Amino acid sequence: MTALNELARADILFLNWRDPSHPRAGGAEVFCRETARRFSAAGANVTVFTARHPGSEARSVSDGMLILRGGGTYGVYAAAARHLLRHRHTYDAVIDCQNGIPFFSPLFTPRWTADVCVVHHVHQNQFDLLLPRPLNLVGRVLEKQVSRVVYHGRPVVVVSPSTLEGIRRELGFRNPVYVVPNGSTLTAPAHGSDSRPPGGAHGRTPVIAVVSRLVPQKRLDLLVQAMPALEHKMPGVRLDIAGDGSELPRLRDLATRLGVSDAVTFHGRVSEERKEELLARAWLTVVPSLAEGWGLSVIEANAVGTPAVVFDVPGLRDAVRPGHTGWLLPPESDLAGGVADALAELTDAAVRRRMTDRCRSWAATFSWDDTAERLAAVVLEDMSRTRRHRHSRRRPSDLSVISSFRVTDANAMEQVLRHALRLTDAWNRCGDTFRVLLHGCDEVRAAGALRRLGVRPSELTLASRQDILVGTAGTTDRESDRTKP
Repeated sequence: MTALNELARADILFLNWRDPSHPRAGGAEVFCRETARRFSAAGANVTVFTARHPGSEARSVSDGMLILRGGGTYGVYAAAARHLLRHRHTYDAVIDCQNGIPFFSPLFTPRWTADVCVVHHVHQNQFDLLLPRPLNLVGRVLEKQVSRVVYHGRPVVVVSPSTLEGIRRELGFRNPVYVVPNGSTLTAPAHGSDSRPPGGAHGRTPVIAVVSRLVPQKRLDLLVQAMPALEHKMPGVRLDIAGDGSELPRLRDLATRLGVSDAVTFHGRVSEERKEELLARAWLTVVPSLAEGWGLSVIEANAVGTPAVVFDVPGLRDAVRPGHTGWLLPPESDLAGGVADALAELTDAAVRRRMTDRCRSWAATFSWDDTAERLAAVVLEDMSRTRRHRHSRRRPSDLSVISSFRVTDANAMEQVLRHALRLTDAWNRCGDTFRVLLHGCDEVRAAGALRRLGVRPSELTLASRQDILVGTAGTTDRESDRTKP
């Protein structure tokens, strides 16, 4: 039985700053929606509490989930606190999604409630950009010092190894942390097929497509500023920008002032189908952000075979595999030069085909079903801990270990692993050979755990960032590349 199925009939509350219908919804809202709807489909009683925006209803039902909206941009925190206090004994678990400032749910729930904090990325360096003084200072204190106290000992879910490093280094969290990356709303085509429309990467005109919220921290002005140099180096290049936000008027004006308005098309907010069409016909996507929690837009572009150019910054360095699915540029490098070099490489049909296949293969390792299952495993494990009023025997560790071994009775070993491993660990079987991914331990502790199971591993190594992201004990795309001619 999967962790999701074991949560059937459990009462689960998701707290998120916005819901997907909000005009400024982004990747955090997609994460909340896609995981919550899968919890609901598995039989859990799911309630989602978010801020109310103009034109939205205070109460609605979607995909079997109860959607409650209260308060505004900042009032949602007080509204959520009131809801928790009124329903203190209703929920078995609260999934508290932090967007810079968390909801501090442990302050309003009984000790037996499982409170899981989801962190997409650390905002310490963005509060100055997002908030005026002194609110920027308040934001920093709430995210760091106050959160560290309120969520002490609680499990934290992050969407990338970069975010894990950020909450350790910048926030000082010592909690147990689990990496649960985003899935993708776009589906990678079957290997060897090509759904791209004519005129894209298989045509003569280079096209760059970007799908993003148009807000300052995305730094899309850098890409528009690069267009004159790109037009000079590669005549006919075009830029499609899909999305809406506060930066849209400034970006339009910038394109006009630079004389590239004919080469830049602003599509506004688009449907999922239109997003896929724009990305599929492009040669390249570009994400010039200073930092991300993950690279959801990168993976969605990869799913339709489109590589990415990004800066080597937190989050994005996890989503891009240099030379395989895109290019990592030094943070202070010339964006126009990096994009021009990437486009030049893609003029080679063989390079383009090879990168397209690798992009699709990499994107196929991420799905919202897997994301929801991994999140459910963290929730279920903490529900078990709180019911027994005990702490996990393992002290928090950011290391993970990959091990493989062979046994004579594989069916019996399956039963042992199902009961002996934590829900957040992973394993698979190929014949009489098992491959196990143990989270939160080093090689010594992993060897001891396997010894207690009566097995002697043939392989015992620290897991890589890719192993942790993919989250299974199977062969990674990196390893399969080495086997290709």
